[in-house]
Amino acid sequence: MKVAFYTLGCKVNQYETDFMQKKFADEGFSIVDFNEKSDIYVVNSCSVTNLSTRKTRQALSKAKRHGGIVILAGCYAQEINDDRKLENVDIVIGNEEKQDIVNIVKDYLLKQNKKQNVLYKISDIGKIKKYTQKGGLEKGINIRESVKIEDGCNNFCSYCIIPYVRGRVRSRKLDDIISEVKSLVKSGVGEVVLVGIEIASYGKDLDTDISLIDVIEKINKVEGLKRIRLGSIEPRVLTDEAITRLSKIDKLCPHFHISVQSLDNNVLKRMNRKYTREDIFNITDKLRKNIKDVAFTCDIIVGFPGETDEEFENTIEGIKRVGFYEVHTFKYSKRKWTKAAKMENQIDGNIANMRSEKVITLANILKNDYMKKYLGKKMDVLFEVYEDGFLYGYTSNYIKVKVRGDKSKWGCQLKTELDLIKDDMILGNILQ
Repeated sequence: MKVAFYTLGCKVNQYETDFMQKKFADEGFSIVDFNEKSDIYVVNSCSVTNLSTRKTRQALSKAKRHGGIVILAGCYAQEINDDRKLENVDIVIGNEEKQDIVNIVKDYLLKQNKKQNVLYKISDIGKIKKYTQKGGLEKGINIRESVKIEDGCNNFCSYCIIPYVRGRVRSRKLDDIISEVKSLVKSGVGEVVLVGIEIASYGKDLDTDISLIDVIEKINKVEGLKRIRLGSIEPRVLTDEAITRLSKIDKLCPHFHISVQSLDNNVLKRMNRKYTREDIFNITDKLRKNIKDVAFTCDIIVGFPGETDEEFENTIEGIKRVGFYEVHTFKYSKRKWTKAAKMENQIDGNIANMRSEKVITLANILKNDYMKKYLGKKMDVLFEVYEDGFLYGYTSNYIKVKVRGDKSKWGCQLKTELDLIKDDMILGNILQ
């Protein structure tokens, strides 16, 4: 039988899609493109914003038009739970049930000749106390692959639905993480990205005294691994001690995607974020001082309830002050169960749109300014894609590079001269 997947949302979801694909492949199923005719369609959903839920429903509708069994998995499934009005779906599974998806499908197929309603398999995610993944990825599809080290979040930011659909912090065993990294490297993976819902909280639920920094130091010792990159990181973990230790990890990419959200203190307080704009400035200054070629990327929410023009301008000024390489901009989206959904002074959509455009314009300027600093320099580039006589890859500080080259250099990390900015990347020449 054929299975097709459509994934929305974060890198954790992509990792979990890869994991589900492995489970199906191990049982003899064929994995096909979502646009192809398939027996089973799996939509691994996101519910962070209203846009992501709308895209989820559109994917479900598209799958049902193809025919076959349609499965809704993930965060949107946790959000709707037992909504009997849900259309275009045969099976609904929560985040915890993803690892058992093949058995759930087999059970459904056995009963297919019997009249049955939508099958729901959704745990109360808030009651799951331990990381329960069974097995790991053994082979990489890409040169750069994600490794999930944690699930859940305890922060309960006032705008965020994630603690309700992902549960509390649950850390994966270090031995399991290292085993997966070794297997991926053995299969040809050169770079691993450590992902989770809140990786900065790694270890807080464990009996042993272990933190995210300890995990990175252990992975750094894996023979054959070229690079370690971090997923989105909460700024509070970046203490002086942590920065000192990180600066000594030679395989760690000097690229930090910091979960900022706003750079106005009043907005941060209403968001229930546990830091100030001054904290962000101090952290980024110290990282720049201690780590060569460091690049900062971030997420920014505009149009948060009550955000005044002055508060928004504080964020704009703060983005300039840090000099972010990339800024991922989101318009505030009202989500059920959250405190922000009940706040007064919800921002008009037109104002949010204008603010979003202003951040995007600024972000494009800052990205170009950052790339300009590296023109004429010689940097190591790990080439991840070969296409029509060209290789595409990234420097360790996340500059995308395009060079002319042959397929034999795919997967290699090579010294490259950076020559010319073209769109969102730099054109270069391999020197070795």
